[in-house]
Amino acid sequence: MPIDKNESFTGLILVSGQDRPGITQSLMSTLSEFAVNILDIEQLVIRDRLLLTVLITLDEAHAEAIARDLELLQEKLQLDIAIDFIQTNINEDTSDNLRVVIVGSEIKPVGLSAVASEIARLGGNITAIKRTARNPVIAIEMNLTIPNDSIKKVQEALTSVAINNHIDLAVEPGGSLRRSKRIVILDMDSTLISIECIDEIADLCGKKQDVALITKSAMMGEIDFSQSLIKRVSLLQGLGEEMLFKVIEERLKLNDGTQAWIEACRRNNVTTVLVSGGFDYFADYVKNKLGIDIAISNQLEIKDKRLTGKVLGRIVDDELKAQTVRDFQAKLSIDKSNTIVIGDGANDLKMLAEAQYSIAYHAKPIVQEKARFKLNHSDFKGVLNLFKV
Repeated sequence: MPIDKNESFTGLILVSGQDRPGITQSLMSTLSEFAVNILDIEQLVIRDRLLLTVLITLDEAHAEAIARDLELLQEKLQLDIAIDFIQTNINEDTSDNLRVVIVGSEIKPVGLSAVASEIARLGGNITAIKRTARNPVIAIEMNLTIPNDSIKKVQEALTSVAINNHIDLAVEPGGSLRRSKRIVILDMDSTLISIECIDEIADLCGKKQDVALITKSAMMGEIDFSQSLIKRVSLLQGLGEEMLFKVIEERLKLNDGTQAWIEACRRNNVTTVLVSGGFDYFADYVKNKLGIDIAISNQLEIKDKRLTGKVLGRIVDDELKAQTVRDFQAKLSIDKSNTIVIGDGANDLKMLAEAQYSIAYHAKPIVQEKARFKLNHSDFKGVLNLFKV
């Protein structure tokens, strides 16, 4: 029978026991005496218990000697060391590699069971599971292989699982593609911050109920955003400019995890852009507070330190938000695959459509329907763990 040129003689080494310094060095030192190549390696430590696996290729004639030396190492280190030799095809298969991340304040077995069940139903195989964060949110990452052309099916199936089990998760390509993000574009009100600024301004002049009703309809997509903004701002006519500062000082709160998310983007040279249908008074404050690169928003007209009830210049509506995404993609020579957009309202829909990583953050139902990813249970710490930059 002819020999398959793609086959190699391999050894799978499993090391387990009490963790301490020097174990990996001792193992590698033992293997370095032979002509072996490392194909794969994985190490895990839980409650000071070590589990280390190493896959090697070797000359079959050396198998007995390697096994004998590993037995001596086992006695020396007082560990359990096992090796399994086999002739196998080491070529990469044609399956797609995916990464599934689940986040939450707590993760229960029923949720993981539902995820694993769907993966198995679609012919996928989980190749690795690890915890990537523990406090203040738990993040569990699964690597899996899936038959070609099944990625969309996995994304759709697991999105349903997430909704039914009250968890947040993301499915994206594994390997280097997962770190291909170059720009993050974010909405502000009810996304980066916990309030709708115009509603809080209105509250200070006794008109919150009227303004909030219009805001809600606009965010649900029931009325045109630009017309709703003009109408809402007109109700603020005569309000003193100092009330804007009062909103910042007393009511504006950053959503949890936003600082960590923006810092992660900056560390990895990912451009951050705040694009808001709100106002520059607040957008500039949030930009400077978080260290965001650029902020684009509406400008309130102020005369004699009082609001005139008008907006200066072109309104930042859904069309301008989408155009902003396209402009930055052209400027950076990137496309949708390098872009993350995060929003919550109907006026974010068009810019969300310009990104492969479109994230509905605690969003209105119409946005949840259209966005590729949905976060309903996690804050921005969840975003940080779900979408590596």
